[in-house]
Amino acid sequence: MQRKRTGLYHALVILPDRLYPFRTQVEGQWVRGIRSYNATLARYQRAYGAGHYGYRLGTYRQLFHLAGSVLYLMVAAYFSQSLLDSTRALYAFLAAAVFLISFQEFYLHRRMYRQLWKKGIIDWLAWCVPIGVYLFTNFR
Repeated sequence: MQRKRTGLYHALVILPDRLYPFRTQVEGQWVRGIRSYNATLARYQRAYGAGHYGYRLGTYRQLFHLAGSVLYLMVAAYFSQSLLDSTRALYAFLAAAVFLISFQEFYLHRRMYRQLWKKGIIDWLAWCVPIGVYLFTNFR
């Protein structure tokens, strides 16, 4: 029996599930949100196997990763410039983010959610490419 996960981390992980905007027919009813997401995920996993999200859900989730990465960049830039007044702090925040995202995608999610390597790599790229682009364009 899988234990129920709670807390801020789990709430952030399932945020895309709860905000899923597309409707799906479940037991004769059209539903949105987490019920629609879970039904779509179950359909894809029946068709493609456990751990596979299909292109539609995969793209949807990657957009959330991309938005999270951009939001993290903005918050890190604000904290490093306004509160710490240091560009070195920004580089430290970004290096910590890459390290923690790597740990999350390649260790934590593989253990907690049995995430496939392919999905972990794609998630890692969605998080880290914007950070890399920022560093490449702003490195002095």
